[in-house]
Amino acid sequence: MGLRDFLNKLEEIGELRRVKARVSVDLEIAEILRRVARGGPALLFENIDGFDGWRLVGNIFSKAERVKLALNCDPEEAGSKLVNMIRAPPLSLPDKVRMLSDVISLGRHLPKLSGADWKKGKWDRVDLERIPAIRTWPKDASRFFTFPIVITKDPETGVHHLGVYRMQLMDSKTTGMHWHVHKRGAAYMRKHSGKMPVAVAVGVDPALAFTAVAPVPEGIDSYVFAGIITGRSFEVSRGELTDLLIPSDAELVIEGEVSDEMRLEGPFGDHMGYYTPPSPFPVFRAGAIYTVEDPIFHATVVGYPWLEDSVIGKGIERLFLPLARMIIPELVDMNIPEYGLFHGLAIISIRKRYPGQARSAAMGLLGIGQFSLTKIVVVVDEDVNVHDINEVIYAIATTVDPRRDVQIIENAVTDELDHASSTPRLGSKMIIDATRKLREELGREWPERVEPDPEVARRVDERWREFGI
Repeated sequence: MGLRDFLNKLEEIGELRRVKARVSVDLEIAEILRRVARGGPALLFENIDGFDGWRLVGNIFSKAERVKLALNCDPEEAGSKLVNMIRAPPLSLPDKVRMLSDVISLGRHLPKLSGADWKKGKWDRVDLERIPAIRTWPKDASRFFTFPIVITKDPETGVHHLGVYRMQLMDSKTTGMHWHVHKRGAAYMRKHSGKMPVAVAVGVDPALAFTAVAPVPEGIDSYVFAGIITGRSFEVSRGELTDLLIPSDAELVIEGEVSDEMRLEGPFGDHMGYYTPPSPFPVFRAGAIYTVEDPIFHATVVGYPWLEDSVIGKGIERLFLPLARMIIPELVDMNIPEYGLFHGLAIISIRKRYPGQARSAAMGLLGIGQFSLTKIVVVVDEDVNVHDINEVIYAIATTVDPRRDVQIIENAVTDELDHASSTPRLGSKMIIDATRKLREELGREWPERVEPDPEVARRVDERWREFGI
């Protein structure tokens, strides 16, 4: 399902609005998208000032139901599919047969080489400024590609990675490449000597776009990951300059390279709700540009919540919950609140059975991929609804002794965008054990919580209408 198929489906169910009025890429489109982000429709702008022949779409993920539509299933269900593929090796004959079935199924989900319409639309000259990238906040340094699918390949294993890294438009042939040191694109770059081939696709199958945002586990090919969670394969085509696998249904493709050259990138109003100051980042040099006929540019707007990335973050939370449960068996549920800004706060509930287990579970979470960037972890008991902030606050207020139950971890890896850290990419973390304490932890028995008499509660339920309340 390409982007156009997805937009047609959205229009059929009343989830897409066409904007025919003339709009500007300079702040205006972003302002409109922000105003309808929370539960509003996807918007397809059909008349872009200065960019005739282009259309632009945004807010395609601003409802959880649209994420499910893109993945063709609930994100947590998709995560369970992934866990089934990477579970422990088979020990018995039935397990081996089941694993063989999984391997055969995996083969059906591998990317398939095919032709691509975008190859027919190669531009006669490279000119990035003819693309309707948008400026989203008044002090942004320039126009930015905000939802580019950046395609790289591990030179040692051949594994492809799709990532979303903002790209500042610097001139007609170059952009910044804002990948952090923790990201796979940067890791692959460190394996290259000199220049690394990079392709950028914009306007792809929404399932691939979602995959590009998700923290795909190290070593897993992004196309394979997307195939597993959606239950289908994706058509790809080899680039002409890069030999990378590029989605065949992309609206826009840019092939080029990233080298050791660095330039100041930013400022940019990022998802923390603040401007990130100018910092040196690698430069992407475009070598060729291709578009389909009547191309659709895909953009998103980030900033302080609530925006489209809030829904994407919750989808990723649900997708990776089954994987986290496999690594932390006592884990019941998790909540990465929208206003916690992805890496700022995680609330988890556990089945507590022994002293110190809450802290152990929190450290386990901090050891899983991109969860290592989480700044604060709150751990509660299994009967606490982690999605009800009032229940979490009650648990903290009634179970926590700050000296005993709050742990500060210093000199830990942090999100590069976290301006609160004293040193970029290095700061502190906090674990709050808000579980009920066992005798070994408290030094005495935990008090009994008040509960109504069950027999009286039953009688009142039966007679409730009599009371006239």
